[in-house]
Amino acid sequence: MAAVAQFLIGLNIGFHYIGVTCRELRRTIGVKALIMLILAMLADAVAEVPVSLASPVKAFLAFAPGAEAEVTVLAIVSGANLAYVVVHHLAPILVVILGTPLVMRSVKPRA
Repeated sequence: MAAVAQFLIGLNIGFHYIGVTCRELRRTIGVKALIMLILAMLADAVAEVPVSLASPVKAFLAFAPGAEAEVTVLAIVSGANLAYVVVHHLAPILVVILGTPLVMRSVKPRA
């Protein structure tokens, strides 16, 4: 079932690329690769801080760019503390989900 679901999701995403030129695709992939490289370098910088409360591997995985599932698998394989890595990946998501309504309420003009 998971393979079928992934196939259908991929098919749906693929349909959105109809009409996209190779130039647009190269530019988008290039920008995303650059962003990923910058985020990986920032994660490495955090991992190298000597006063870090975590080992370098655990700190890198906690701040590394990537999807939750993939980073979780890397944490399991590398022997890093799974709870530490998952909490660091979920915290920004929770902050955005819980904080957005508060920010929008304060920014929204009053009628």
